[in-house]
Amino acid sequence: METTKKTILVPWDFSEGAENAILHAKQLANAADNDIMLLHIIPRSFFYKYFGNKDSNKEIETARHKLEEAAIDIEKKHGFRPQTLVIEGRVNHVLKEMVADANVNLVVANRLYNYDKKPIESSIFLKNLYSQKFAVPFIITKAAPLHSHYIEIVVPLDHDKKYKEILHWIIYLSKYYKCNINLIKPFISDEGKKKDMANNIYFTKKMLDGSKIIYGIKTAKKKNSFKDEVFKFAENIDADLILIMADKYNNYVSENKDGTSVPIMCINPRARKYQSFY
Repeated sequence: METTKKTILVPWDFSEGAENAILHAKQLANAADNDIMLLHIIPRSFFYKYFGNKDSNKEIETARHKLEEAAIDIEKKHGFRPQTLVIEGRVNHVLKEMVADANVNLVVANRLYNYDKKPIESSIFLKNLYSQKFAVPFIITKAAPLHSHYIEIVVPLDHDKKYKEILHWIIYLSKYYKCNINLIKPFISDEGKKKDMANNIYFTKKMLDGSKIIYGIKTAKKKNSFKDEVFKFAENIDADLILIMADKYNNYVSENKDGTSVPIMCINPRARKYQSFY
């Protein structure tokens, strides 16, 4: 039997946004008895290319010391000591290696990550995992948690058959938090999509009823865009999380710069084997 704890990975850039992300990670780690690791990525220097890693050791050691200080500060503030790791490399490659080698089962990141003194979208991590078909969920945060634990979760219903993979996470999150599941479906006029949506709703109800999960279903207004209706609904009920498929990220987040302060959990639709928190 596997006894090694799984790890929630938090990309750490010493920003206020990273501080918010660690609070979300703490909630999830406490619920599932996971470890938390802070990952700080520094770019490879000019000297690395020509002289190897030896000439960059000083920069790495400085970053490690700073990261350890951050971990100590987190322990003083929040009562737990995260693991720390500094890696030198290209930001879009490091996370792939971590997920493959470090027993990582969840990534929690602020929407922006400061890499080489420049803010980049954390979606670069998500897109890399998506392209490599890793079954690791990714949570994008913009603010500290609203509550001490997850109470309300919003799930946009989709006519796509891949949507059903979200149900596994609905069941697990409900198990840990005893939270309410708020399903919202778009107004659909296309007959083919209507049929697919009806099938997904039937399957969703069957799974949730079978697991004795509390849920409700709301229909979005026809006149508004569906993603705007999802955000509005989530904010109106003080939702703690929105669950979407990873391939919907651009539609829900990237193309909506103002977005929402509600964290968004992206599930990789290409996963062939479900991976849980524990």
